[in-house]
Order: sequence, then structure tokens, then C-alpha cells
Amino acid sequence: MIYDLKTKNRSFLKMASVLKENKVKNNKFMLALYDESLSGIDPHRQDLTVAQKLAIFKECSINKWYYLREVVRIPVEGKEDGAKYKLHLGNLSISYLKVKNKNIYVILPRQHFKTTSVIIDDTWSMLFASYNSNIIYAHKEFRDSKANLKSFKDIKHGLPEWLVDFVSDTKNDKDNEEYKLIANRNNTLKAISSANSDDAADKLGRGMRTALIYFDEFAFLARNEIIYTAAYPAFSRASENAKKNGVPYGITITTTPNSLEPDHGKYAKAFMDDAVLWRLQCFDMTDDELDEYILKNSKNDFVLIQFTYKELGRDENWLTKQVRGMQNNMMKIKREILLDWPRSTDTSVFKEEQLDKVFAFVKPPMFPLFVNNYPIDFYERPDFNMNYIISCDIAGGLSHDSTAITLIAPDDFRIVGDFRNNKIDTFNTQQLIEALMTDYFRNAILIIERNSFGLNLVQYFMKQSKIEPRMIREERISLGEKTQKDGFTVKRKTKNLIYGVDTNVKTRKQMFDILPEIVDVEYDKFVSKKIYDDLASLERKDNGKIEHASDSHDDALMSYLIFRWSLHFGTCLRDRFKISAIPTDRNIKTISSASDIARIESIINGLNAMESNSFAGNPMYDNLKAQDKILNEEEDLKSNAFARICNLNNFDG
Repeated sequence: MIYDLKTKNRSFLKMASVLKENKVKNNKFMLALYDESLSGIDPHRQDLTVAQKLAIFKECSINKWYYLREVVRIPVEGKEDGAKYKLHLGNLSISYLKVKNKNIYVILPRQHFKTTSVIIDDTWSMLFASYNSNIIYAHKEFRDSKANLKSFKDIKHGLPEWLVDFVSDTKNDKDNEEYKLIANRNNTLKAISSANSDDAADKLGRGMRTALIYFDEFAFLARNEIIYTAAYPAFSRASENAKKNGVPYGITITTTPNSLEPDHGKYAKAFMDDAVLWRLQCFDMTDDELDEYILKNSKNDFVLIQFTYKELGRDENWLTKQVRGMQNNMMKIKREILLDWPRSTDTSVFKEEQLDKVFAFVKPPMFPLFVNNYPIDFYERPDFNMNYIISCDIAGGLSHDSTAITLIAPDDFRIVGDFRNNKIDTFNTQQLIEALMTDYFRNAILIIERNSFGLNLVQYFMKQSKIEPRMIREERISLGEKTQKDGFTVKRKTKNLIYGVDTNVKTRKQMFDILPEIVDVEYDKFVSKKIYDDLASLERKDNGKIEHASDSHDDALMSYLIFRWSLHFGTCLRDRFKISAIPTDRNIKTISSASDIARIESIINGLNAMESNSFAGNPMYDNLKAQDKILNEEEDLKSNAFARICNLNNFDG
């Protein structure tokens, strides 16, 4: 196998470059070519020899990337022979994960052909990769399901005529608007209607006895929960058979965000939240590592593929054009371009204008730091010597609630990184926090909510000599009674140190009392989409209490507010750690001690040892090696360590 760097499909070359720029080592797989003689050969040429045709057919049968790169043509207006398939991070991820037979949930901005990309991938599965397989196409309306089936037909007819003859049996194939049969492989595609009652939805789902299912515009599919839950048992059995026989399987969901008012919108959003986000670093995972990543971080075994318009190669000029074309309809723009899930503002705590100011500063993570195969999203390059505040809202991994961890800058209280997972148990949470506090951020300050799950963690870390000095604790005075020998009873004051933060009725109210001012004045600190979503979901109930909507979360927000409560109502941050409610540069601790320098030097030595293994040949190391000569002074040592650690996006210690 070689990488065909001579391909004329520049989008594939560009994606290889994009992955390399993002330090993905497995960055050229989309250029794979097994038969080197096909390099530079156009499969649509009219003068191909029989030997060349056979070679192209064989290459298509074993190499999806060749099929997508060289063979597929997209029907476009005014172009008789169609356009080459254009690769971007979104459809690259779709095809990569479908090769791995993973269940995927895809949300991309409009005009990035997520539906077309899935259907094109299906043409490869049904024409070249499968036997005795069936695909079901579901949509919000029957006509849309049939439209997707027509797209399959159009893509097939866009292939070279001789290749269509290779894969078709014109005498026995069936081709109508609701059903297609690829006779020589006994593969079928079927478009199904929507359901107009709960019973019909259940019956529809039970009828999906196939290993390949595609739900398009899932958030707009009425009774989607009934249909999906009814379909899954039969799909599960069919997918086991497909896996044994080495043919494709998996459920694919694509959608545009819908309002969270209808039940099907709520279910689609909750379904998305239970999936694990696909990250570019996942391209470097082995199959076992990817399985573990999904198992640890997904509650429904789905992988969420979601990219912003910028990540897909669009610029502000493109966005401006879309805004003008959509007549400045901000609700549609936020939903269809910016991928926001709108909700009613009748009971919302914050006005749309307030949320828009926050949303303007939301940005995708710069990179994840994988700790025990759990991804911590960072929105800027972390300083591993900073005294970040690590604030934790703990759940048990047994219910809808999530464990949330937020890393907060001590100088202006902005969010530097965060983590949320609704599956992680307390043991793995303990290991994760311990690794963050001892392996990565040895100057960090730890705050843990003292709820039923968090209390055990608080008690554990109180016994850890390397962590306990950096834990938040508040002095509490209690009045105990003591009976004297002469029969008199007196009250004595007892001082206790309480580690962590209680979230009771009083403190929760205090947290939400200070939140509006934070949103109004410090809206630029909420760079995380997790926290923006939590803010947008807050509702004021009839009794005046503020809570998240029933279909949403507040874990990420609570994790941040636990810190802000400690800052405003506690004394430990101010007195012990010299962090005041008024941001100041003095809140930042810089590297100074010999132990800090020794620790960084040990990390550098560890990275050097890794060079001969997985990072061999990386140009970054050649550059850093040249800097080793200037590691004598403290600041140079810090600078080099910082550069090395931050550039290892998936370095986990």
C-alpha cells in the first residue's frame, strides 16, 4: 500500500495536511492506494483497458478511500459529469467511523452535505463491501426518505458506466422510489414512512430488523424515542451477525438542531449529550483504544461528530453571506449554522440578549488532554505550573446527572479547561482528579462539592499528603453542650475544618444570586459550550426556584459556581491561597522552587525517552532537541517544558 500524493482530488491532500497540522500521526490514510499502477489513472476515462477496469473494480472493493477520492462524482447544477467528492473534517470522520462500524451522530452546519456524505458512503457499502445486507432510510417524512433513496440512485449513476455494469444486474435489480435491490449481492435499501401514532411508531421500529439504519433529521422525527427503542433490539441481533460475517453495520444519525419544546427535539438533544465527542486525536487510537474511549465516555455507544463552520474550512465572509441570505434571522442562524439548540425564553432566567453575549465568546476546545482515556477539553494552552482552581461537581455515573470538572484561571476566573461525563463512576473520578492534581497541575487548588458522592472523594483526598494542603477548607464553629459535675449545662464553642463545599438550599440560592452579575459583567469568561448550554437551560420555576430544564443539565455550570461561591462567601481562597474576589496578577503563582524545576526536568526526560517510540521522526522533537542546550537557566527550562507538554495534545503522563 502507498499514499497517492499525485491525486488530483486536492481536498484529500488538504485533509492530510490539516491532520498533520493538528499533530495527528495517522494523517494520510485517506490517500491510501493498494495498486500503485492506478496512480494518475482517471476511472472515468473512455480508453481504459480491460485490465485497468478490473484493477479499478478490485481497488474499489477493498479501498473505500480510493472510491471516494477518485471514482465518486456528485451531481451538481450545470455540470454534466458531476463534481469530485470534496472531503472535509466532517465527512472524513463519518467515513472513518463507518469503516470502524461505529454508531455515529452527526451535526454539521448547513451546506456541508452531511446527508449526501452518508449516502455516498452507503453506495460503497452496498455496491462493493456487503452481501446479504439491508439499509433502512428513515426521515421526518416519507417523501424525504424517498428523496434520500433517489440520491443513492443518482450517485450510483454518476459512476463510470462500465463500473455500473460491473456492479449491476439489470435483469434482476429492482429500482423504485421506495425500494432498491442490488441483485448480484442481494443487498437492499428501503425508505420507510414516519409514524402518526405511538402504536405505529412501535411497529415501525420493530420492523427495522437490519444491521444498517440511517435516521436523517432525527431531531424532527416525531416519536423518535419510541421508534429508536423499538428498533434497537432487532438491530443489535442483526449487527452481531454482520460483525461475524465481516460486513458493514451500524446506526447513523444526522440532524440539524431543533427546538427543545417538542418531545422529539428534547430526545434528540439528550441522545446527543449521551454520545462521546469525536476528536481529531482519536484518529491515532488503535481499535482497542477507540473502543475503550467510547465505553468510558459514551452512555449510548454513539460517537458525536460535530464541527463548527471554521473547523470545516469556512471563514467569516462565508458566515456573513449566510447571515445575509437568511435575512438576519438569528434564531435560524444559531440553529442551522452555529448549531445551537433553541428553547422557549418564557421561563428562562436569562434574556436572549444576555445569552447572545455569552455565546459570542464560546469557542471549540483547542485540544483535549487525555487522562486515563478521559478527555479534558482545553480552550487555551495550559500552564502546568499555574495554581489553577480545579472545581468539581460529582455524580455517581448511575443517573442522568454528570460529573463535571472545571479548571479556572486564578487571575481573572476564566475557564481554561473542563470535563463532563455522565458515565464515569466515583472510583475513576477519584483517579482522574488525583492524576490532575499530582501528575499535571501540582500547584492547583482543589474544590469538591460535598454531596453524597463527593463526600467520599473529599475524605479520600484529605488523607493524601500531596493534595490535602491544596484543598479548600472552611472553619466552622459549632456550639456543643457539656454537662458539668455540679449539674449545670454549658455550651462550648468547637472549631472544625470543613473540606469542600456544601450545596444545600442556602448555598445554592447564594450561587444563583451572584450568577446574573457574573453573566452581565464577565460573560467573556464562559468560553465553554457546556456552560453556555447550562446557562441557556436555566428556568425560574413557579415557586421562584432556579433549576435546569427537565431535558437539560446544570453540572458544568454548578462546577464553576462552586468555585465562585467559595470566592464570594468563603475565606480559604483569600486567606490561605491569596486569591481575592477582585482579579489581580498576584493571584498567579510562577515557577520558582527547586522541586518545580526538578519535576519539569523529569517530565522532559520522560518525553526524551518516548522519542524513540511513538514520536520518532516528529519534526517537533528535532526543534526541541536544539533547545536542550539552553536549559541551564530557570526561565529557559520552564519555557521548553511548557512548549513540549502543550504540544503533546494526547500526552497523558
